[in-house]
Amino acid sequence: MTESVAKTTDTGVQTASLTRVSGRPWKSLKKPTNRTMMAKSLRRSHEQRMQQDRDQKSLKLMEKELRDEKEAEKTALRNRIVERRKKFQEKVQREAFEAKMSERKRMRMKRKELRQRAHAKH
Repeated sequence: MTESVAKTTDTGVQTASLTRVSGRPWKSLKKPTNRTMMAKSLRRSHEQRMQQDRDQKSLKLMEKELRDEKEAEKTALRNRIVERRKKFQEKVQREAFEAKMSERKRMRMKRKELRQRAHAKH
């Protein structure tokens, strides 16, 4: 492609001619869609493109593994918290039940003792 030729207007804004530019300075230059239209120095061989694709895929895979690992750590932590809360709740319920049970058991023992005393007198 031809080099861009910038012209400065009275307002100080540069306008580019002979290029594929949108005219907005923050936009990047558009690249030609046909590779044969590119300058030879800008062209990359098929092997280079494939190598770059492989590198990008391996990078994406590594990022995905890291994300999955981090997510697994979060879920494990969440599960540990849930388990701890569940065990605590079960412990509280068991203690409350044991307290009730011990009262009942005491009452049964008391009645049994009274029956034994009554039978012992006869």
